[in-house]
Amino acid sequence: MYFILIRKQRETDTPQVSQLVRTGYCSNIRDMFMGALFHEATGQIAIILTAVLFIFFQVKLLYCTLCLPTVLLIVYIYIYITVLMKSAYVMYEKKPLVAWVAEAYEPFFNTRDPKECVYKVINEDELKQTPEGRKKIIGTIAVMKHSLQSDWAWLYRAVVDEKYRRKSVALNLVKAAQEWCKLNQYNRMECAMSEFNEGARQLFDKTGFEIKQLYHVNQFGRIYKLQMYLLSAQVRPTFN
Repeated sequence: MYFILIRKQRETDTPQVSQLVRTGYCSNIRDMFMGALFHEATGQIAIILTAVLFIFFQVKLLYCTLCLPTVLLIVYIYIYITVLMKSAYVMYEKKPLVAWVAEAYEPFFNTRDPKECVYKVINEDELKQTPEGRKKIIGTIAVMKHSLQSDWAWLYRAVVDEKYRRKSVALNLVKAAQEWCKLNQYNRMECAMSEFNEGARQLFDKTGFEIKQLYHVNQFGRIYKLQMYLLSAQVRPTFN
């Protein structure tokens, strides 16, 4: 059995956490692109562009048919750049009150796929002595002040390495954040995620979060609309 330690993030963790966040956000690019691929606006843009080139610029029809792959390439590049910018923003622009990491302890010469290994998730209080072996940060989460209420907290940057998912890592990270909020007099936590984070939304359902609001974020001006979920959970009881 191997161990995964949930602990507060240290300054020296920044390079590993940055790489983890970037990789985690980029893991959604395929689903986002597939969503754009089957969106009606993509076909409409390709047809309009083909018609303009053929009718007004007398471009050969054979070349006009290249409009669709060109549009798809532009969409993919846009999504890729947007995701990279978003990961950098949440990593370096948003200032957390506190952040946690999940650190896996494995043998130095471990060749087994983490998906096949059994891990025990522990916190710092349960860590009697540091296990020997290779250490690797495989998860992270952060909390910052909410912009609307002084006694609310905003949960963000929840990422777990794909190879270590379904091992209760994210669940324990969220619980660590909730416990910290209780101890520091924050009554409610909120977070937001896109329609492409269905697995994460199911996880938050288990930790007491409920959908507070559905809204859309415009992409490519107003051509595409990305559906977002605003989730909310009460951390401490409040009395009126």
